[in-house]
Amino acid sequence: MNIDQLIRLLRRAPKGATVLLLPARGDADECDMVRGVVSPGRPWVHERQRRTDGHVDHSFYPSADEWSEGFNEATDDASLERVVILVADAGSLEHTLTELARAGRTISTEDLRAQEVQHYRDMLTNGTLLSEEAFRAQLGVSKKRLAAMVGDGRVFALDVEGHQAFPAFLSDTRLKLKRLWKVSRILVPAPPALRLDLLTRQCGALGDEVPLELLANDKAFRKLLRFARGWAGEFSRTRVDVYDASSSVDPTTAECLYSCAAEVDSRVPLWTRALKAIRSPGYQFPHEIPPAPATVLVIVERATAGESGADLEARLLCELDGRVLRVAVTAGGEEPSVVHKLKLATKNPTVGYLCSAVFSMLSKLSGS
Repeated sequence: MNIDQLIRLLRRAPKGATVLLLPARGDADECDMVRGVVSPGRPWVHERQRRTDGHVDHSFYPSADEWSEGFNEATDDASLERVVILVADAGSLEHTLTELARAGRTISTEDLRAQEVQHYRDMLTNGTLLSEEAFRAQLGVSKKRLAAMVGDGRVFALDVEGHQAFPAFLSDTRLKLKRLWKVSRILVPAPPALRLDLLTRQCGALGDEVPLELLANDKAFRKLLRFARGWAGEFSRTRVDVYDASSSVDPTTAECLYSCAAEVDSRVPLWTRALKAIRSPGYQFPHEIPPAPATVLVIVERATAGESGADLEARLLCELDGRVLRVAVTAGGEEPSVVHKLKLATKNPTVGYLCSAVFSMLSKLSGS
């Protein structure tokens, strides 16, 4: 969770509510009161240690002379990230941070980048990665053809010191390349380095199998496709926020009436994603869907994993008159709004029913 997501969630909490901190694997009665918020001046190290079962252990720490115990430079990775810490004893943490600042830092951004570059150099040397020229020769395609394959996601490249380096397995004719490229296209929302990691490591969700080894068997391949779609969807979240716009006050400054979200591949059409957010049993608040007021403002946003903030995708002003709903839609920065009319099955819809009806109509109109 990043700071933008946290602030957005806290806005929905009752004013004056006490903030509690639940420790990892703790029970509800072990919550402690948050007494301070610390924002370290320097980034912290974020380590990702990969287990053999496919799970990833995350650890954060402010400074070190070496990697933590169990860190394997060949399989694990790390980065520097800005953090905000909610603590029950701010004084002790401030003291610790002060001591660490005096001691200095030996793991820097340069260290991490150098480690990554050296790892990729080694992969180029041993043939795990191929230069663009070698990759084209292996596939027997022109520059134009390769550009098209990169464009539609069938193959992907990593940036190694300003040059493209392609995973050799994407041109390995011993594999079922058409199936591999189909999986690769699904994984496009994820950064290339994470796509490479997923395809070449054991995955606990796939029975500790390596995805590249699941291409030959029909049943295993179908399972891989399902897993890949879910995994890729985690990199994009579509959110729907509903506000009461009956008064002249800017509705977005008031408390949100209803909010819901779903992790859906960003390449899925907007209204299909919004419809899934409304209908999915995942995140929604409050749990009891409220009735729709006479005028409703609906905001649809999309957030991308690893990036702060969210992109505004659509703004809908809905005016209800009996069963007739007038909807003014502004999507993709279009001005002016496009107005639609819709007849609902009930005069007293909930905001969930209203949004579902509107998104279904817009999805049909757009042909998605």
